[in-house]
Amino acid sequence: MVNKILQSGGSFLMRTQKTILSAAFVIAFTYGLAAILSLVRSRLLAGFFGTDVELAIFYTADKIPSFIYSLLVVGTISTVFIPVFTNIRKQDPVQAWKTASSMINISILVFGFLGILVYLLAPTLINALSLGKFTSDQVMLGANLMRIMIGAQLLLILSSFITSLLQSFKYFILPALAPILYNLGMIGGVMFLTPKYGIYGPAYGVVIGAVLHLGIQIPLARKINFDYKLLLNFKDRGIKEIFSLMPSRIFGSALVQVSTIINNSLAILVSTSSVVIFRFADQLQSFPVNLFGASIALAALPTLSFEADEVDRVNFKKTFLTSFHQMMFLVIPASVILLILRVPLVRLVFGAANFPWEATVKTSYTLAFFSISVLAQSSVYLLTRAFFALKDTATPVKVNVFNMLFSTGLSLFLVRYLGLGIWAVAFSFSMAAWVDMLLLLVLLGRKIGGWEWKALIKPFTKISYSAIFMAIVLYVPLKFLDRLVFDTTRTLPLVILTAMVTLAGIASYLFFTWLFKVEEIELLYKLARRLNLSRQPVVESVPEAIQG
Repeated sequence: MVNKILQSGGSFLMRTQKTILSAAFVIAFTYGLAAILSLVRSRLLAGFFGTDVELAIFYTADKIPSFIYSLLVVGTISTVFIPVFTNIRKQDPVQAWKTASSMINISILVFGFLGILVYLLAPTLINALSLGKFTSDQVMLGANLMRIMIGAQLLLILSSFITSLLQSFKYFILPALAPILYNLGMIGGVMFLTPKYGIYGPAYGVVIGAVLHLGIQIPLARKINFDYKLLLNFKDRGIKEIFSLMPSRIFGSALVQVSTIINNSLAILVSTSSVVIFRFADQLQSFPVNLFGASIALAALPTLSFEADEVDRVNFKKTFLTSFHQMMFLVIPASVILLILRVPLVRLVFGAANFPWEATVKTSYTLAFFSISVLAQSSVYLLTRAFFALKDTATPVKVNVFNMLFSTGLSLFLVRYLGLGIWAVAFSFSMAAWVDMLLLLVLLGRKIGGWEWKALIKPFTKISYSAIFMAIVLYVPLKFLDRLVFDTTRTLPLVILTAMVTLAGIASYLFFTWLFKVEEIELLYKLARRLNLSRQPVVESVPEAIQG
């Protein structure tokens, strides 16, 4: 019996996902678990450190390792490498593995060079990131933390290559579990190492998480006959194609990371505790963005890449619009929940003894300004993937340059010259996200022969009306029950109140989307009716979703 259960579980983990909907469901589910664990980790950090300067130093030290990781992984592996490897594999599987091997080896060499520089220049980097606000002891602490975390990035880069290879074979379940183990490793570091090693505990947890992230994917890598070779062929046609697409994509990823570094430095300008407040608020608002926006965009990329070669682009438009509207249907109510229930959510997630009420208020206020751009941020994920499928990496970069300048300039004006709080940085971020979305939407329409704007906007209007009624249903009971029924100074009543109001809001949203005949509600019916979503091929799922 035990063997059968283990075999069944192993078979499930090794299963491919052949529809966008099933792949998105798998990715969203595991992203959700990883995000919840990430919030648990932040709650533990808040319990140990509160808004102490050590936690601000930890988050600041993480910026450069994350920057390098994003350059190599987000800038190359997750977007440029997958389409090129997939196309070569269709024609010549042996050559595809040679290309993959060369790309892995090149990435290791580049990382090695950058990693050594970071190790040597860590104190200078920390001092620059803190704008000179940290003392000499705090700078050295940040440098030591940065040196520990930079080593973990090598394992994450190797693991991310395996993730991309598995996803190109339409294996999504096991790769999606890797971030969960990564978060578990970091949680273990916080829980068991922090009492002895202090702020070094979370840094050691990053290393543990990276080991687990890589280890869980190795068995499935063997199943796809991962044929690694010690090659370094810069003349490989696949490498040449990747290099031709890389510069603009790497530049775009660099801009995103530079923007996060600038936001971190702006938070330090407000106060060192604002770094923690901004990070916690950003983490909460990123939950629905990653859960729905990133997962649907990632699941749609293989199909969009497959349909990008068609002359009329009809199926490409259908796939994009279907994914866009389904994402919108899920993201908009999530942003409303974040906006209305911001204080209870911050209290439940981060309300440890060391996290004072003033920090809770500031975090919830910052979260409110983040929440207004959840739809825009999610849409940008899908829009950029659509451009990548068309092998256009330059257009998103141009838009990113403009938006980074816009966001940074607005933040500096609000914080430096008007003296506003950390919420102003979140407001600037949100405004830039909306500009980013609208520009990309218009430019993508021009590239694929134009949009039928009525078909694009009509579902948004219906969903928005439903969300407005949902907001009312959330707000009125929240205020009534908070003042007259529940003693929300205690945790259990706060949990009950938040759960009751959230369920009422979701029920009202489903009712009004049904009342307004929002076609995307069929997504939920489809998930309920079909437990096995992988029976139909991916390109056939798109017309079915449109008709539904």
